[in-house]
This record gives sequence, structure tokens and C-alpha cells, in this order.
Amino acid sequence: MKYFENENLDKVYQKILNVLYVGLFLLVLGIVLFGYSIFKSEEVKPTLLDDIIVNNPVENAYGYIDIISEPVLFAEYGEGEKKAYFVEDEEYLYVVEMDDKKYNEIVSKEYPVRVEGSTAWADDDLKEIAIETLNESLDSENQLLASDYDDIFGPLTLDLNTTPLFMNDWILLIGLVLGVIALILLLAFFLSKIRYQRSLKKMSFDEKEKIKKEINDEQKAFYYKKANMYLTENYVINLANRFEAIPYKDIVWMYPYTLRYYGMKTYQSIMLVTKDKKNHTVCYMNVLTKTNKEIYQEIYETILSKNSKILNGFTKENKDKMKEIKNKKAS
Repeated sequence: MKYFENENLDKVYQKILNVLYVGLFLLVLGIVLFGYSIFKSEEVKPTLLDDIIVNNPVENAYGYIDIISEPVLFAEYGEGEKKAYFVEDEEYLYVVEMDDKKYNEIVSKEYPVRVEGSTAWADDDLKEIAIETLNESLDSENQLLASDYDDIFGPLTLDLNTTPLFMNDWILLIGLVLGVIALILLLAFFLSKIRYQRSLKKMSFDEKEKIKKEINDEQKAFYYKKANMYLTENYVINLANRFEAIPYKDIVWMYPYTLRYYGMKTYQSIMLVTKDKKNHTVCYMNVLTKTNKEIYQEIYETILSKNSKILNGFTKENKDKMKEIKNKKAS
């Protein structure tokens, strides 16, 4: 947009450049965070479940058990998708939760097998079922109570299908999100740049000079910042993510396009159809305030006044006329 030597166009171009700068900054930051999280992830190691239970019994801790024999099923829930098992290491009994895939993976190996997962508080129902299952193998004199559960297994279970989210995981996630946002911003910048360059290439030197002269005519050129556009003596100039100069004489049909939210007008734009059958969306702006409505109406009426042959409004009559025009050109 530097070609047109216009202060308002320079500001628009600067906003586009800002998208590039922000995109590059976020991309670099995302790469740094991603690299840091990968480097630090090697330092995260699980803790023996018994140590967690004794020293710091908390939920979502990263624990492990070196089990020495096949897990024993005693409960299943979630339509059988997840099951609870008794397991043991060299010293203690524990309760773990896992699905069939994890179970099959464990029993296919030679013991001892190290299993890792995320800790969770054992709920009362699970405790009751576990104690009932143990009591089935005990005589009546040695029956256990639900209150004995924590002494036998500890208050925590180990979910073998999940691992807790560490700070490194959050850093990794943030890095990936920033990377995606950066790529979207960079893509938006390059698309805007390509559109601008294509628009200039389509114009002859004389046309570019004519637009340059008109856009810098302080008496006849009107810049509408909220609508991202210029109205000059002979052109509608759209600056919304592109540079598009539409001669008034080429417009054959125009009508308002409205976006509603819960039945209320929120955004409105102007649809322009030109002689080459192309549709152009200009003047996209919110119309919630009286000032914006007046600006929108002023733009609409100004464009309409520049060409008396423009079909105005999205009516059946105008749609039929447009069909006739297109059919005549096609034949």
C-alpha cells in the first residue's frame, strides 16, 4: 500500500505488518516453550506408591508399583470399560484401576512388572467391594471391616490408564497453542499480502495513478475507518484484509447483508455485484450504535448515488433482472 502514498493506507498496512510481527513473536515463543518442555520432561520420574501414601498422600501424583504377580480382578464399572484389581509388590497390597488393554499388556510380560499411573482417592463403594472380596477368603472369625481398608491398601488407588499433568505438560500445551496461533497469523499476513499484490498486478499503470490521485484528494475522497474503506470520486476501495478498487460504473446490483444474534442486528455489510458477475463484500461493521448505523447508511447511499443503473435491494424483481443480465451475457 506504500505505492499510493496515503497516510490512512499506511496505517492499514502497518496493522497488517503488526500481524506478521506478533505471529513471528508467538512462533519463537512457542518453539522455546516446546523445546523447554521436551528437555524438562526427561527429569520427571514416578515415585513409589507406598512412599506417596506414607509421606504425601495426594491425588494426581505420579506413582509406580513393581508388581510381582498377576493382578486379581475384584470390581468393574463404567459398563466394564474400567476395572479394579488387587496387586502386590514385595511388601504391600495395593488397588489399581485399568482397562483390559492395560491388563493384557501386563500379563504378557515377566514379573516383576513396573506399572505407572496417577493416584486417586479410593471411594467408599470401592473400599466396600474390596473388603467384601477379601472376606470371602477369610473365616468368620477374621472378617475385616470397611475401616480396615486404609490399613491394608492405603487411601490411594493407582490409575494405570492416566498420568498426571505436570507443569512441563502445561508448558508444552501452551507452546503448541501459541505455535498454532502464530501459524494462523502468519497465514493471514501472507494471504493479505498476496491479495494486495494480485490487485496491483491486475491494474494498469494509468489506473493505479488515477486511484492514487483520487485517494489523496482531500476534497472528494472519504475514509471510513470503522468500515475499512474509502469512497473516492470513481471508486469503492475496500481495505478489509485486501486492497480492492471497484469502479462505481461496474456495479450492477447492491444490497445490505445482515447478521443477527437472537433476532437483533449485530453486523451489517454491503454486497456488490459487478459486471463480471463477481460478488464483493464491503463495509462490514457492527451496527449496534446509532453512529455506526449512520455511517453505514451514508456509505450505502453514497455508492448508490454514483451509478443510477445500480439495482438496489435483495428483492425478487432484482434477482430476476440479474438472471436476465447473466443469461444475455452467456448467450
